[in-house]
Amino acid sequence: MPTSYRRERANGFIREEVTLLLRDAVRDPRAHLLTVTDVDLTPDRRIARIYVACYGNEEDLQEGLKGLESAKGFLRRRLSQLLRWHFVPDIEFRVDRSWER
Repeated sequence: MPTSYRRERANGFIREEVTLLLRDAVRDPRAHLLTVTDVDLTPDRRIARIYVACYGNEEDLQEGLKGLESAKGFLRRRLSQLLRWHFVPDIEFRVDRSWER
């Protein structure tokens, strides 16, 4: 039970920090088209799956994903400063289409 609680707290922390970084620090305007909806760390904390949604059209979504990919190194570097773990999880961006339903 404590492990899942810690993972949930880490998920929430990463979600908040990535949201703030996208809003305030990432300069690529394509990344501003997307909204972070969820984060799911793997149990070993090696991969952070960041779910994003775009409330525009499919073209905006694809451009936003390109912007996120170009900012991935910057985001990992900033997360390493904030998390203070021995390692920083790899970041995978995934599309969240749940709002379409």
